[in-house]
Amino acid sequence: MQGNGEHKNVEINGKTKSGLVKIVAAVVVIAAVFFGYKAWKDGSSAPVQQAASEPVVVVKQVEKFDASSVPSEYVGRVESIQSVSVKPQISGEIAKVCFKEGSIVKAGELLFQIDPKQYEATVQLRKAELQQAEANFVTAEKYYNRVMAASEQAVSATDRDTAEGNLLQTKAAVAQAKANLRLAQIDLNYCRITSPITGKIGKALYTKGNYVTPSVTELASIVQMDPIRVSYPLPDRDYLDQLELFKSDGSVYNTKLTLSNGTEYNLPGKRDFEDNRIDQTTGTIMMRLRFENKAGELIPGEMVRVFTKPAKSRIVNAVPQTAVMADEKGDYAYVVNADNTVRQARITLGREFGQLREVVSGLEAGENVVVAGLQRLSPGAKVRIDTGAAQAESGEAAQQGGEAAKEGN
Repeated sequence: MQGNGEHKNVEINGKTKSGLVKIVAAVVVIAAVFFGYKAWKDGSSAPVQQAASEPVVVVKQVEKFDASSVPSEYVGRVESIQSVSVKPQISGEIAKVCFKEGSIVKAGELLFQIDPKQYEATVQLRKAELQQAEANFVTAEKYYNRVMAASEQAVSATDRDTAEGNLLQTKAAVAQAKANLRLAQIDLNYCRITSPITGKIGKALYTKGNYVTPSVTELASIVQMDPIRVSYPLPDRDYLDQLELFKSDGSVYNTKLTLSNGTEYNLPGKRDFEDNRIDQTTGTIMMRLRFENKAGELIPGEMVRVFTKPAKSRIVNAVPQTAVMADEKGDYAYVVNADNTVRQARITLGREFGQLREVVSGLEAGENVVVAGLQRLSPGAKVRIDTGAAQAESGEAAQQGGEAAKEGN
């Protein structure tokens, strides 16, 4: 009995050990599979994570653009062709102001009336002096004639000389009296202050009852309104091109003005004149055009934008405005190289063409510049290009360039 019990215990213990071995083996296999899968998963996701860390950018190629398809824009100033400061020529009290402030006055129209009483009396006095001088001359002339008609024995040589001298003196006195009368009449005429030009008059700086003298700086000012002039600086290269166009097409300039409130002024400008030298600081010459201004929309001193059609075709490199950045060193753009790394290109900018900007130097046509996704960029960084957005950006820029050209036409 005892032997049989021992045999059963051994058998039971053997089964127990065999089960434990199987369990341990299963755990080892499961662990191996788990850690192997994890290692495979981590290894396969590393490139994905690396790609996700690269900045995504939108690029646009530097393109060739015909600058003559977009009008050149300049800042101009409206100037009056003639302007006058009305001043008194004599002293006196203003008796009347004869114009409405801010109105258009004609050349020769009465503006101010100075009290003429004193000057009228002076004219009368000068007339009396003239009459007296003429009477003295008549007396001297008669005496001279009698002396000259008498024989040499009856009249001495001294009497003859005296008669001749008196005649000449009275003749000179008449001339002097006439001149004094003329001056008095001029002063009397100055009591009427009239407009020397046709134009718009401003505020009356002196009104009725004020005593004025020739030292007064100004009574009122008048500016010519029609026609009127617009001046603006023109680069020397454009000026030389425009001179050639003037020779073939005449003096009418194909221009469009935009006023400060955005109103367009589409009347053509006629060539008035240009300065006789180029400003060495800016490389420009001041151009002046003459415009009709019957409605008075152009006001002297007003700033306007001047759009002119370029005289010659000019092909330039251009990039979207969004590609241009600036720091303390100047303007720059990020260029994507063939290996998808970026470099910083220092650029010199030219004119604006809607949403495009001329690049004078620093970039070549065909290079890819970053137009979106600039925030995370640094020189040498690796990037990924969003090709779909790049195509959309290219189409939008082309459309905007076309719209800018239409505005020029």
